[in-house]
Amino acid sequence: MSKIRTRIAPSPTGNLHVGTARAALFNELYARKQGGEFVVRIEDTDKTRSLRKYEKTIMEGLKWLGLSWDEGPDIGGETGPYRQSERGNIYGQAIQKLLDSGQAFNEEGSDVIKLKVKAQEVEFEDLVRGKVTVHSDTWGGDFVIARALNDPVFHLAVVVDDDAMRISHVIRGEDHLTNTARHILIQRALGYDSPRYGHLPLLLDERRRKLSKRTGETSLLAYRDEGFLPEAMMNYLALLGWNPGDNQEIFSHEELIKVFTLEKVQKGGAIFSRTKLVSVNKEYMKTMNPTELWQRARPFFGTEAVKLDDEYMAKAIATEQTRVGTLSEMPEALAMFAPDWMADYDPSLLVWRKSDARQTQEHLSRLVEQLEKTAGEDYTEEELDKNIITWIDDNGWGKGDVLWPLRVALTGRENSPGPFEVASVLGKKESLRRIGLALDLFNS
Repeated sequence: MSKIRTRIAPSPTGNLHVGTARAALFNELYARKQGGEFVVRIEDTDKTRSLRKYEKTIMEGLKWLGLSWDEGPDIGGETGPYRQSERGNIYGQAIQKLLDSGQAFNEEGSDVIKLKVKAQEVEFEDLVRGKVTVHSDTWGGDFVIARALNDPVFHLAVVVDDDAMRISHVIRGEDHLTNTARHILIQRALGYDSPRYGHLPLLLDERRRKLSKRTGETSLLAYRDEGFLPEAMMNYLALLGWNPGDNQEIFSHEELIKVFTLEKVQKGGAIFSRTKLVSVNKEYMKTMNPTELWQRARPFFGTEAVKLDDEYMAKAIATEQTRVGTLSEMPEALAMFAPDWMADYDPSLLVWRKSDARQTQEHLSRLVEQLEKTAGEDYTEEELDKNIITWIDDNGWGKGDVLWPLRVALTGRENSPGPFEVASVLGKKESLRRIGLALDLFNS
């Protein structure tokens, strides 16, 4: 096989698992790095559990992640079709060949077909783990390859498909090590060349247990729906079990293609840490253009989004994009910028430390007078910083005595962006309205 061809072959029996997504990414990166081709096919030999709705979400997940493929169910190609359920003919031919050669047999009293296996060691050179030896006793010798002549199980179908689709490299999880030994035996029986195999470390949870639905979210699209960026997820998945050999942690897709090698894939289990994923996502959100970030976050605002001005929301997002971890956190973080915002906090929150309500009222009243003198309807953060800080110093007040109640008056929160930053987004009219609402709380 002169051209490198890799594949991912998910089963449509559930949503796209993050482990499968990681394997798909590694296959795609390896193929692209080598100037080869990446194939997607659907392994739906499990007729009872395979559903088209899961196939749809699998393809949707791979696209969301940012992967592209050269052949697959929605693209086609010279080796298609790409669903096992549509390839029954070629499996029947392979099974008949094994039966005719005496290398397979019908189990007595049933249509089940098994491959004959004498006790032996199966040895292969793994691209990640080096030399691997598996004894046929591991699975008990003869094993099932079909439920009937035209009804193959996974082991037979995957071997026939890999050969028909000219797959040169199979990169998958280490839980397939024993399967690989069985597949090599089927390849030998059919006279096929074996692809090169590389087995990736399993994904583990933070207690070093195999990542499962019971110990954490495993569906890739659940992370999309929670507001993680696809480029951040791709970056994070690439670092699970692979190390570039330096301290770089943030990579674009193009950068990953340039530096990815199977030689740097680790053998030990890779810890899937939500905390680390949020950290990577935060890095991407920090540096994203606020206008683009608003468009990414917009779906999380629901029907309210149509009421919000794009330019205004981009400015608002710029105040919070270094603080939030996911897009789904944006509506709550930006609630203080809602046009119909009202003061619903305890007035005691306005008072700074050793100050009191009377002094706070005075400072806010004087602040209204000072802000009204500021020219124009819009403030800039720099303009407010210069004018208000100078004014505070000239009056000999503590900065916290003025800036704290201003922050609370504008946001209703203890923790928020700086008051000048918020005021520059709200503008003069809205800022003065909110300070007026704060003053009204003292009189209510």
